[in-house]
Amino acid sequence: MSSQLGMPESEGADALDRLSEVVRLATLLADQVLDAQIMSRPVPDEHIRALLEAALVLRQHGQELPSLLGQIMHGISAEALKDPAEAQQSAAEDEATGRLAWMFRPLQGAKD
Repeated sequence: MSSQLGMPESEGADALDRLSEVVRLATLLADQVLDAQIMSRPVPDEHIRALLEAALVLRQHGQELPSLLGQIMHGISAEALKDPAEAQQSAAEDEATGRLAWMFRPLQGAKD
């Protein structure tokens, strides 16, 4: 039998478990980031990058973004439109995306 991802059931289950863990961790981090924003505390750049990377992985695998992560992604998009200088930091985001893609290499075959 094969899974919905077109691979043996055990590999498909493992990939889904990994994606579920990405969703869980992204939701927890998004909650912390939103809480920091509400309390006017600084949000480390690493947290934002991690959320961007998680969103990229989830989208690449056809997963819906958790609502908290979606809120943050919307806020990031709106902020980038307000400040063109911030948009030039996309090179740093591309580097972070590449690092996450490397970390999630085992999932790359799972998106089919």
